[in-house]
Amino acid sequence: MGVHAQIDSLPGNGFALPVHLARSLATASRAPYPPTVIRPLLARFGFDGLSYIVARTEGGATTGEIAWSTYPPRWPALYRQATYAAVDSRLARTRHRVTPYLWDAADSVGEGRAQRFLGDAARFGIRSGVVISLHNGVSGHVALTFDSALSPISVARRDAVLASLGDLMLIAMALHEGMLLSRVAKAAVRKHAGPRLTQRECECLKFAARGMTSADIGNKLSVSERTVNFHFGRLRRKLGALNRAEAIAKGLSLGFVTLD
Repeated sequence: MGVHAQIDSLPGNGFALPVHLARSLATASRAPYPPTVIRPLLARFGFDGLSYIVARTEGGATTGEIAWSTYPPRWPALYRQATYAAVDSRLARTRHRVTPYLWDAADSVGEGRAQRFLGDAARFGIRSGVVISLHNGVSGHVALTFDSALSPISVARRDAVLASLGDLMLIAMALHEGMLLSRVAKAAVRKHAGPRLTQRECECLKFAARGMTSADIGNKLSVSERTVNFHFGRLRRKLGALNRAEAIAKGLSLGFVTLD
């Protein structure tokens, strides 16, 4: 899923959500570009943006990427290319917790790449915020970051954020649910979509269905007989066919080739 792909599985009927949240999230689920709809909701709580980070930790090393964000594509791309998940303290401090984490860049220390991460994040207006850690059912760690350009944050701002944590948790869970449902739906589509053959594989199958040998097909396509056999090997694996005759039969049944 691209970082600005439509989150089309958000709760649309407000079930178990306060009206003031349900309406905004339902509108976002129908919007062609959800970030523009979600930003006003974030602004209500004093935040400038939001990111959905999927992280994985193996052998003590953390990798991850921003799967969805209200920020320009340059930020998720930079985050991935610079492997900032490995030095993002927001991930490290929420990996084993489910309670919200309030962070402020003014209180963060780091050297080398960790310091560069803080600097690059600041350039995109990410200097403080709230991190809510959830489980994605696969890698075990998803962090939803409600971000603000303010730093250091005042006592009054901290109190305001703490007072809004209930609503932020509900927003995070609704967005997380939408991402999970969207992933499940796409997996189901891929599961039932059937095999995909390249154009050249379809051509080989079509000519074979008309009785042509590999040598004949090679002459027809101006390629070697060995290349034709290579294509047949690939398409047989994709179709789950034991031999060429079975591949032709399956190709006909799936509509890859016709005899007319």
